[in-house]
Amino acid sequence: MTDAPGELAALREAFPGYRFRRRDFRGVPCYLAEARGAADAPLADARAAADAPLAAARSPAVLADMLAAAAGRPVRLRPAAVAEAYRDRRLTVQQCAAIFGVSRTTIVKFLTAEEIALRRPGDGVDDQAVVSAYRDERLGLNDCAARFGISPRRVAAVLERHGVPRRPVGRPPRRA
Repeated sequence: MTDAPGELAALREAFPGYRFRRRDFRGVPCYLAEARGAADAPLADARAAADAPLAAARSPAVLADMLAAAAGRPVRLRPAAVAEAYRDRRLTVQQCAAIFGVSRTTIVKFLTAEEIALRRPGDGVDDQAVVSAYRDERLGLNDCAARFGISPRRVAAVLERHGVPRRPVGRPPRRA
C-alpha cells in the first residue's frame, strides 16, 4: 500500500537513514521504518540485514518517538500517551512516571490537563468484604491490606467507619 503524499515526509526528513512505508497488518495500518542499508543489502549480507534496525508503530508520531529514543535524542512527552497509559492500560501514576522517565508530579499535571480524574488506591474496594475478612476470617490489618491492595491505615478506617472493634496488637493469648 502506498502512503499518501506528505504523510511520512516529516519522518523522512528527520531520519534520513531510514526508509519508511505504510502497510496494513491484518487490517490495521502500521508504519514501518527500516535502516536504508538493510533494504539494499545483497543476499550475501543477509545476516547483517537481519541485525539492521527495524521499527513498526500504528502512528507516525509513535514511530518518530521510537526512533528518536533509539538514537539518544530527547523525546517530547505527549499528553495523549500519558493519558492512554493511565486510563486505558490502567497503570498507576508511579508506573507511568517510571515508564516515561519523569516525576509523578509531571504525570499528575499531564492527567489534570487532559481532565482525567486520578484514581485513589482502594477506590473500588468493597467495605463489607474488608469487614468480613477482618471479623469473620480473623485476618490482621496487614493481611487484609495485602488481600485488597490497600494500606493498613485504610483497612483501619473502613473498620472504624463500620463500627468494628479492633483486636489487640500482638500474639493472641495462649489457651491453657
